[in-house]
Amino acid sequence: ALAEGSTATASPEQGDKLGVMAGSGAAWPDGLLDSARIEALILSGFVLGSFLLLVHGLCGRSFTQAGGRAAKVCVELQRKSFHMIGGCLVCATYHWGVKCGALTPAFPPCGAIGGGGRRGAAGGEEALDAGMCFLACSLVSWILEASRLMIPSVQRWYLGSFRGLVREKELQKAAGIAYFLPGALVAMLAAPKDVAVLGILFLSMGDAAASLGTAAGRIPVGASSRKVEGSIGCFVVCFAIAAYTGLPVGVAGIASSLVTLGELLAEVIGLDDNFVIPILGVLGVRLGLCPQIFSLMAVMGSTLGIGVLLGA
Repeated sequence: ALAEGSTATASPEQGDKLGVMAGSGAAWPDGLLDSARIEALILSGFVLGSFLLLVHGLCGRSFTQAGGRAAKVCVELQRKSFHMIGGCLVCATYHWGVKCGALTPAFPPCGAIGGGGRRGAAGGEEALDAGMCFLACSLVSWILEASRLMIPSVQRWYLGSFRGLVREKELQKAAGIAYFLPGALVAMLAAPKDVAVLGILFLSMGDAAASLGTAAGRIPVGASSRKVEGSIGCFVVCFAIAAYTGLPVGVAGIASSLVTLGELLAEVIGLDDNFVIPILGVLGVRLGLCPQIFSLMAVMGSTLGIGVLLGA
């Protein structure tokens, strides 16, 4: 498989940005995304998250007193500001960690696994495996969440320290961070660095748009708590991010549609979108590069048929 930094040549039919996802051992096109624009988006996420936090600090009390949708938007402003800043922190750590040589990509060049670590930019020490680092962070978050849920004193400290950020449904279950890090890790393992970072940005910014749109929206999606305005906001933000990084319009549309659909369905069926969105973002890009709609429909139909037979 092609990975970032490879020097494999391409035939004339493979020369554009779309490249080819080979039928076996799917190859990611080299130079698919503009790395400089990825960096700009990460920095923009920090700025936007800080701005949302500032708006909450300045207007939060008046929004809360107004009640109704204004109060809901106020709550989401605080939550999603931290959500966006935290997501961009993960992106920044992975992107610049690999760029400066402190980390090796979780999605390595073919044959790199087991071949020893890469030397750091300063020489001497080997670079750390990004996959192992983020797995360690995920395990720490799980241990902390388990401690919170099993030890009342830890729960009291947590609720006192992060009041306003904890959703009611998270009082007796793991918080979003316990799903965020594993979802980001899977994206890193499944695709080259810039594509993985794009998937995490879908979660950091697209999910924020979905939550704010739902808080302010009026048109429900069926009987769910989601609003049409939230889904539209998620799609528009994800599409803008994908197109800005250099994805072809068609690929950006497919990836954004899959993320938006997954964000909605995850809420309806009880999955955590913090885990689902980065994975669907990466898969959406892959699907856009190598459309297999009929094959996917055949698999979905077969799976549905098996499910019906098992339930009969």
